[in-house]
Parts: sequence; C-alpha cells; structure tokens
Amino acid sequence: MILVLAGTGLGTWAADAWPWPKDRYCWGAWEEGSGPAFLGDEAFGDDDDGSRTGQETAPTRERPTGRCEVVIASDYKSSYDGDKVSTEQRVSVEYGPVPKSAEARLEMVHDNYLGGDMVPLPDGLPGTVNGRGGLLVLPKSCDTQDGRPTVVTMHASGTYTSGPSYTRNDPADLGGARQAAVLLVAAANRGMAAAGCAPDVPLRVSSPLYDLPGKPERVFSTSDDVCGIRGLHLGTDDVEDQTGAATRDLQTCSIRGDRDGVPYLELAMVAQPRLAAVFDGITGERPAARGWRGTGTIGEKHAIVRADCAGRPATFLMGASTDASHLAVFANAAAARLGCAPIAPKGGAR
Repeated sequence: MILVLAGTGLGTWAADAWPWPKDRYCWGAWEEGSGPAFLGDEAFGDDDDGSRTGQETAPTRERPTGRCEVVIASDYKSSYDGDKVSTEQRVSVEYGPVPKSAEARLEMVHDNYLGGDMVPLPDGLPGTVNGRGGLLVLPKSCDTQDGRPTVVTMHASGTYTSGPSYTRNDPADLGGARQAAVLLVAAANRGMAAAGCAPDVPLRVSSPLYDLPGKPERVFSTSDDVCGIRGLHLGTDDVEDQTGAATRDLQTCSIRGDRDGVPYLELAMVAQPRLAAVFDGITGERPAARGWRGTGTIGEKHAIVRADCAGRPATFLMGASTDASHLAVFANAAAARLGCAPIAPKGGAR
C-alpha cells in the first residue's frame, strides 16, 4: 500500500517501511487511522497496493480561500468472480466566501446543503450535515470586506467499477453524519487559523445529532400531501419525498423522481441567524409577488423570500420548480408552525 501526502508539494512513503509518523490531511485537521473508514486501511478493501493521496492549498490572510482533497484509489481482482475492480473515492473541502451573484449562491447553498437529507449541525453551529458532507458558516470575523459570510463545505464522492460495464456511485465513507460534522468542524478550525480569523475558543462538536431526516417515501397519489405539509400537492405520483429537519431554525423538504432521482422540488426555511446570513443581500427590495409579505424574487430556477416571523427574519427557499404556489403552501405552513402570520396569499397568486 502506497500513501502520498501533498501540501505545497508531494511526498511518498511505503506502508511497509515502518516506523513512520501518521499522515495528516486537510491542513493538519485529519489524522490517518483516526476513525472514519476513508482514513484507515479499510478504505482499500481487498487491494494491498491501494493509495491515499492528499492535496491542499491553505487559505491565508491575503487570500482567504482554500481547498483540500483526499483521494483513495484501488485496483484489484474480485475474489468473487475474478473481474477487475477499480475504485476511486474523494473527500473534498472548500474554504471561502459565498458567491456574489444570487443565482450562484442559491445553487451552491440551497441545492447542495439544504435538502431533505440534511440535518442541522449540533451545538448550535450554523450549518447542515449528512453522511456525505456538509456546510458550516464561519463566525462574522471571517466575513469578507463586502459582508459576505465565509463557509466551509465538505463533500464525499466516488465510483466503483467492476468488469467492463458495471459502474456505480461509491462515495468515501465519512463514518456517518455525526463523524462528518466532526471532520467538517476540524477542517474549519484549521482553515480559520490559517486565514487569521479564528475565534478565541475553537469550534467543537460535543452533542449528538438530533432531528434526523426521514427516509424517502413514494408518493402514491396525485392528491397526497408531500413532506407532511397539508395542501402541498404536486399532481404527479412518479416521485418520492423526503422530510428533513423541522425545527425553529430549519425546515427542509425534497421531492425527487422515484426512478431517476432527479430533483422535482426543493423547499427550505432558514431562521438560524448565522446560516440565514448567507442569503443577505440577495432577497431584493420588493415583495416576491403581489400580496406576499417581506421581500424576495421568484426566478426560473430558484425562489427566495425573506419576512419577519416570530420576532426574527426567516428565509423561505424553493428550487427545481417555478410554481410559486408550492412555495406559498410551504412558507405558510412553516410560518404557522413558528407562530407567525402567513407569508403568501392563498394560492400564491403572482
């Protein structure tokens, strides 16, 4: 087994040439063999010659953006049928401010980190996580000069190929959602230290994860309520829904094609102040449509509305659909749950 560690350069060592100090990855945040499978020998399966490589660019005070990536690669003959098996798994971390443009920001944050399969980070940390990655909004001390929050994101991906024709997704094993949260926060602490904006007390994960999402469920009738929201009907039965968090700070809902997994409708409510700050400056200055409270826009790919709710701003988001009535039903249901006035007129008239 060959392991490669890369920082500003590359180094290589052979596992058989012992003793060696354990490798560290992602600006020193993660240690080889420290828990999750992708950092241990189990990541290589039946391959005695697999490799784990790390590449990274740390953020600095002058350039507060960074990236790190761990790649695990294996090639071996299957003990089951003799086919050649190839795997490549990646864990990627990005450090930097949210994009300036509204569409790019919504695509980055809502599409990737506010789905029905995400749960809130524990201990009041502003962000979301699941078993494949997550997002953490850093303290205000890390904001850009124009006020945009800096975030750290983590994403696991990978492929498994057997023989000449079989390929499936096989993301790196982060050890579950809570372990993913620990990995994300560890990388964030190292990134903030390198960028010179770390808080006096490092961020930490000490509590269990709560509000775990439900499993995807098939929608059997066009008149079925989806995501447990009364009156939210899609007029199709070729989808499945997944209900995520439903807390005072966050509510999420995803509907996807039941055969192809293509997003059909994505809905979210964000009221946690620091997480909601990633949408500051992109909600416009006018109501999203006639009769709606607050301000917002309803575009071709995304919709966003922000309104006061129970004494603080709440942001309501919709993706993968242009039907404002879906957002209206969701926003009004979330508002009622929080104890505030409806956000949209009945029917969501535009």
